[in-house]
Amino acid sequence: MSETTVAAAPSTRAAKRHATARRLQQCAIRLTTEHGFDGWTMDDLAEAAEVSRRTVFNYFEGKAEVVLGPEPAVEEASAARFLAGGPTGNLFDDLATIAREAITQEIHDPGSMSAFREAVMNDPHLLRLVHARFECFADRLADGVRQREGTDFPATRVRLLLRLLLTCFDDALDRVARDPSRAVTTELDAAVADARAVLL
Repeated sequence: MSETTVAAAPSTRAAKRHATARRLQQCAIRLTTEHGFDGWTMDDLAEAAEVSRRTVFNYFEGKAEVVLGPEPAVEEASAARFLAGGPTGNLFDDLATIAREAITQEIHDPGSMSAFREAVMNDPHLLRLVHARFECFADRLADGVRQREGTDFPATRVRLLLRLLLTCFDDALDRVARDPSRAVTTELDAAVADARAVLL
């Protein structure tokens, strides 16, 4: 939880950069869906997005970064609230709140999210990259859980909570794939509620 991002009002230039980065990611996801992760080059991406190769590398270092997009981030105030035992006092619900915030920052188009999930599920290489990224994010969340709950909180429970959260997220993506008009955050809330109902 030590790596946080403080939200700020985006400037016009920042908004343009974000839009370009998002367009590059969407093109990369489409290329991956059509040709597999190893079936296209950064030159192909530049052509598909109608930008120069140099522009692509101004935004992303390589194919993995452009397909996966920015790493999940949590605002400083939200991280502090979580570490203090909030916002609800229930550890799993509070982890879900952190995940929801990270999703809200990065996902604005449910269709793109469904396409991303399809690309990941159909490409073993990309699936490994996604899991590696989740492991890094989970390690940061685990550090936050230990700071909040104490160092004697069982590591096995930390990993189980994070795996359960990932399962809820994956279920939310399945729900959005069936009904693209639904928001990922809404479906994540529903999946968390269903998990709680089943486990209690």
